[in-house]
Amino acid sequence: MGRNKLVMKKIENSTSRQQTYSKRKDSIVKKANELAVLCDTDVALLMFSPTGQLTSYSSRGSVEDIMLRVVNRPGELHRRPIPNEQYFSQRLAQLKYESEMVEKIAMYVILEEKLNKLNQRLSEARENIRYYEPQAEGINSVHKAVACQQFLMSAMERIQQLKAKLLGGEVLQRNENVEVASVNTEDTAAAGIKG
Repeated sequence: MGRNKLVMKKIENSTSRQQTYSKRKDSIVKKANELAVLCDTDVALLMFSPTGQLTSYSSRGSVEDIMLRVVNRPGELHRRPIPNEQYFSQRLAQLKYESEMVEKIAMYVILEEKLNKLNQRLSEARENIRYYEPQAEGINSVHKAVACQQFLMSAMERIQQLKAKLLGGEVLQRNENVEVASVNTEDTAAAGIKG
């Protein structure tokens, strides 16, 4: 049994119409992409959903670029001029310019956020360096002096703990070596007694 052929008429139920559009729009964009790749063509696709949402696709560059090419070649489009051609051309050029500006502004905002984060990290790093290398003449309040002293005491305590841990590991390793050596000596002595 084959599939039932779908009757081509408007779907009256708005929910069903939107669902059908959602299911089929991706396959149309996929087919447009396949045509562009297989045939090395410039393809522009504009679709508005029943709810008014825009879906666009262009194989190379932007949709505006391809549409400008259409406007600049009116004789090839149905062999008749486009109504309001000049307005259409200017509007497409303006939209292209606005799109490029929006992209540049978005990039500027992203870069500005990154710069702010880096400046904040730099400020924090400078503050931490001030604690490690305090300039006595730079301390101008008791609060700063106490904070600096506490930081240095805490840092010294962490260094002493690390040093003790390292020395403890070294002592432990020496003890293990002594124990292994004494066991080897005992085994050698025991072997000599038996032999």
